[in-house]
Amino acid sequence: MKAIVSLPLALSFMLVASFSNAAPGKVYKWTDEKGLVHYSQRPPLGTQTEVVKPDISHSEPVSYQAPGDDKAKDGKKVEKKADDEKSALKDPERCDSARKNLDTLKTYARIKIKGDDGEYRFLTPDEQTQKTAEATKAIEESCD
Repeated sequence: MKAIVSLPLALSFMLVASFSNAAPGKVYKWTDEKGLVHYSQRPPLGTQTEVVKPDISHSEPVSYQAPGDDKAKDGKKVEKKADDEKSALKDPERCDSARKNLDTLKTYARIKIKGDDGEYRFLTPDEQTQKTAEATKAIEESCD
């Protein structure tokens, strides 16, 4: 009877113990005598280390400026033929990026971005609406 009770107790203890290592902790960075850079959760003895904060957030926001949006020296847009402009705006990389961003904006309720001060913050509903419109415009311009 004791074996039946202690088995679930032992399994639950092991499960709890395994979760303690899942949370991101400190990461140490150091360079060895050969010049190789190493990263570890434990610093080596007798070596100068640097604590690195891992970036586990979303990627940087994408700029939706069209590749054909050249500006003249006086600040006015340079006039181009419509056919040349349309073909110049077709950019597969920009198209894929805009589609992924639009999908993210529609899928998740809260989007975290890096602010001008370097701190992360959540987009307001108005900012999400604006970013959705920008992504839609970029898709219309860049995708076939």
